[in-house]
Order: sequence, then C-alpha cells, then structure tokens
Amino acid sequence: MLALLLCCFSGFAFSIPVAAQGYEQLYSDYRGSLYQIRLIEKSSNSKAGLGSGFQISADGLIATNYHVVAEAVSDPEKYQLEFLSVDGNKGTLELLDIDVVNDLAILRQDKPGAEYMQLSGTTPRKGETIVSMGNPLDLGMTLIPGTYNGIASGSFYDRIHFSGSINPGMSGGPTVNTNGEVVGINVATAGNQVSFLVPVDKLAALYRHFRDTGNHVDLQDVTHQQLLRNQESIIDTVLGAEWKPRSLGEAKVVGEIVPAIQCWGNTQEQDDNPVTRIDKGCTGQDVVYLSESFNTGRVEYEFFWLQAEDLQTTRFYSAYEQQMSSFYPGNSAGEDDVTNFRCRQSFTSQERGADPDSERAEGESDPIIARTSYCVRRYKKFPDLYDIFYLSLSVDKRDRALVSHFTLSGFTRESAAAFTEKFTSEIQWH
Repeated sequence: MLALLLCCFSGFAFSIPVAAQGYEQLYSDYRGSLYQIRLIEKSSNSKAGLGSGFQISADGLIATNYHVVAEAVSDPEKYQLEFLSVDGNKGTLELLDIDVVNDLAILRQDKPGAEYMQLSGTTPRKGETIVSMGNPLDLGMTLIPGTYNGIASGSFYDRIHFSGSINPGMSGGPTVNTNGEVVGINVATAGNQVSFLVPVDKLAALYRHFRDTGNHVDLQDVTHQQLLRNQESIIDTVLGAEWKPRSLGEAKVVGEIVPAIQCWGNTQEQDDNPVTRIDKGCTGQDVVYLSESFNTGRVEYEFFWLQAEDLQTTRFYSAYEQQMSSFYPGNSAGEDDVTNFRCRQSFTSQERGADPDSERAEGESDPIIARTSYCVRRYKKFPDLYDIFYLSLSVDKRDRALVSHFTLSGFTRESAAAFTEKFTSEIQWH
C-alpha cells in the first residue's frame, strides 16, 4: 500500500522545464508574503520542526498546515512557534484557528508583514500550470512548477493532485496560479512528482470561521466538533454504499466499499508450514493527524482464510493460534490520548450461507461458531469519541478457519454499532 508522507518529513526534489521569466516575476511579486514556520523547543531554544506559511490578510494572519504546528498544540509547555521571513526577519506566532480534518491552521504574527496573498475564487483547469512555493530542507524559498490534475480519487478528503514534487519543509506553503492567486496549500507527497494540495476553498472556509467567531476560538472544542462531523460523514458514506461481497477461500467477505478504502491481497504458502493462509486487507488511504503519536479517522478491516490438508485438528489449531497471536489497532495513540481498551468477549454463531454447489464435509456443524472480541478505548480529550477494535476467529472447523478484524478510530458508539451490524451481516461461509 502506498503510504502518503507528510511533507515535513519526506520527499525528494525534481523539477520540470519552466518559463523562467514568469516564475521569477511571481517570486519577486510575492516573496514578501512567504515565511518559514519554525517549531521551537523552548528549553534548548532550537528548531524541532520546520514548515512553510504565507500571509493572507493585512493584519498579519498566516496560513500553514496543522501538522506543521501540531506539537505546539499538544505540548504548549514544551514548544513555541516562530516565523522567519524571506528577508531574515524573525518573530513569534500565535495559533488562532485550526482545521484538523483538512490539515490547516491560521496564525498571527507579532509584527504583521506589509504584503499578503489573495485566495483564488476559481478552480484551475485540468492541465493548467500552477506553482508551489515553500522552504524545502531549510534551503531557502523555492518554486516548484507543475500541473493541476483535479481532485484526487480514493480519499475521504478533498486533495488536489499536483504533478510536482513538494519537498520536506514545504508543508503549508501556497500553490498559486500564474496570476499569483492561491489555489491550494502544500500538504503531502507520494514521490515521483505526485503530490497533493489542500484546495483553497478549505482555507477560505477556515478564514471565515475565524472571523465569524470574533477572533476567539477554543481550539479543543473546534477540534472536537470537526472530528465528530468527520466521523459522521465517513460512516454515512460507508453505510450508504453498496457492499459487494468478495470470495476468500470458502467464505464471502467485505471488499472495497468505497474508492477511499482500498484492498490488497496475498497468499502465504511455505513448504515448512502445512497451513496455507490467504490474506485480504482493506484500509482508508488517509488519517487525521492530531500529533506525532496520535492519528484518527481510520477505517481498516482485514480477513484471513486458513486451511490445511491431512493435518490433525490439534496441529491445525496450534498453527492457527500461532499465526493469529498478534493483533493491534490500525491507528496510533498514546496513553495521554486514550484510555486502555475495555473488551467484551463472547462466542457467536452465524448460519451457513446457502450454496447449492457446496457439500458439507464430514464432522462440520451448522452454524459457524466464532470467538469474538469487541474492544473500545475512549479519547481523553474528546470523551464521546472512541477507537473500536473488533476480532472474530472461527473455532469449530477441523482444518479451516476464518478471521475477521476491523479498526475504527475516532467514531461514536452509535456509528461503531451501525458499522459492526452491517459488517458482521455481510460475512458468509459456504
């Protein structure tokens, strides 16, 4: 699975031929609006992280990515935020408003700059040249030209597909059209000149939110409400889609429900292992970044079919237990973020699916019996949001087994219950 990497931490630079005169003029016209955003570790007074930003108003508001400033939100006693202008001017930054789902933040300089950039009110045409600006690898402000390729498919979140390589340190910088209007905000790269931008309308909405609140925002409450709306949107999308069953061994399991969830498969057969295992894993391609150790908004599910021929039941279940002994949630969270999991375990039964071409093997019973664990941990700062970890292992077949697992991170109990009911009803073993 292709993992998208946050621009602050990974990526490599490539460029394409450019109309030098035009880009030189763009840089000359807007250099005074561009800034390096610095995460400063207070006790050492040293840089702990870098990103880019740009001024969007006359009163000194600066836009950047949330992930650039997230550590200052999660640990304000340890970190503070500073800016460095292209001309070498330095100052402190105050974090004012955030959109964690779209990875955006608005800050204010202690000394407003004289120049700011305009947000575009129109969408570029597909194939139109646009230019990313930022400060890669602490090397100084840089321009990366590329093309606009529309909104990327396969995500719960709108991201522009940009055919230019955004580099480490360029996170939060602007991408502009040839008129110098901001059309997107640098956010991530997959390498090989495949990068992603947050559409500028998301920033415009955040800017309006900040102004509408009278310039006073409770960041924790805002984050809470954004996470609630996000999980509701995801669960509505998933439950409203057509779930098409897919074959896995002698079972029917859940496949790709929506384009934002992609599935991958593998078969493990080894000469020294008499048990064959067929894997099918499906996961949402994006998460919501809250801190370096905490992400949420993940939908992940996977299935394992195990079978053996001419193997005693005790040996089969010994190998089965060994292979399935380590499961863990699909998202990251620390002890400051979540409570410990509390689990409810039970044995469940499911009627065998009707299959006129299948004959019941000797010794097999109906229905299917499985040992099921349903585990929940609560978010400490957002107490009506939870991580849900589900695991079901069939236990009553001599030399066949089906394992089902899912992780939902950052969902309400009601959303998780609705997903669980749908998920378990779709699994059949013929």
